[in-house]
Amino acid sequence: MKIICYGDSNTYGFDPRLGSPGRLAKNERWTGILDSEPDIEIENEGMNGRCIPSASYEYRSLKKILERHYDADMLIIMLGSNDLFMTRGATAEKIADKMRNVFVNVPELTRWKTSGTTAAGDPGPASKKRILLVCPPAPSDRVLFYEMVGIPMSQSAESAARVMKELPAKLAAVATEFGLEFADATRWNIACLFDGLHFSEEGHKTFAQNILRVLRELP
Repeated sequence: MKIICYGDSNTYGFDPRLGSPGRLAKNERWTGILDSEPDIEIENEGMNGRCIPSASYEYRSLKKILERHYDADMLIIMLGSNDLFMTRGATAEKIADKMRNVFVNVPELTRWKTSGTTAAGDPGPASKKRILLVCPPAPSDRVLFYEMVGIPMSQSAESAARVMKELPAKLAAVATEFGLEFADATRWNIACLFDGLHFSEEGHKTFAQNILRVLRELP
């Protein structure tokens, strides 16, 4: 199974610690852990700082990713953490609406999902491709990352916690609307590094284990 992983720094595997190379080793990232499975091939399209696409150039970028990996079997989308802290007045409903607009403005997503390919990678009868929408895990009680890089946060810890409590249901509704698979990572108790936002090595391991369980349980 070939899987495109489209997300932000927690998909990229960003490591904020001083003296680090800025990215966890492949075997420490959840995408790399999945890639080590004998029947899974991962295309990591994580990008530091990515929010849910909302501009035409961002939609075009996503379209190009789909074109580049036309033969993939699944697309995993996990975004929303940066939207939570970098968007003024962010609410669970607004974040979910941004995600909904991605599927409205990138019709290639629907066409990609229903296209199918043969075993040789050619267009033809095949099992339908899947899109798995993942609600990102809740950050730690205190998020230091944006303060560290000089970006004003739009949410207090209390308001962020309220949004994250509501977000899974809102994103699940988007998944239902567009016929997507859905997973709620707020239930997975993902450990973060000192900055309160980025997964630790243990967090990546836990995340990979849960995503793998979700994949194995799909009908």
